[in-house]
Amino acid sequence: MEEENSIPTKISMIVIFGFFFNLLWEVLHSMLYDWDKAPLVNNIYVYIPRIVFYASLYDAFWMFFMVMVNSALNRNFKWLHAPQKRDYALLIIGGLTIAIISEISATMIHDEWSYNQYMPQVFGIGLTPLIQLAFTVVLSVYLSTKLRWIK
Repeated sequence: MEEENSIPTKISMIVIFGFFFNLLWEVLHSMLYDWDKAPLVNNIYVYIPRIVFYASLYDAFWMFFMVMVNSALNRNFKWLHAPQKRDYALLIIGGLTIAIISEISATMIHDEWSYNQYMPQVFGIGLTPLIQLAFTVVLSVYLSTKLRWIK
């Protein structure tokens, strides 16, 4: 009989998967940002730390936060063993909400980054950052239910 992963293991898997999926996503969609406009700098020594330590860790933190919020709404962590449509829907809503707030804050209020002409936009928000967190958290949770640590 195959043993279920423990809750801390599942949460760790989600955060680790999330970090690497978001790192890949950040690298792939970074070409849609204007790296020649301050405060971004078109320099590999700025690019790598910003993508790895700022963007990907930030996204992994929010994925952890969404798992905790969904667990609080469920009043337990058992949903991590067999997520239902409601759980995925809440994660998608959470991911979209965080993305909207983050992108509005970063692009329209604090001028932390801007998009280049190739970034598709929805109401002034970049499409790829809008869907990123919702997609990667759902993928990470799904994989955490399908994969087992080898002992």
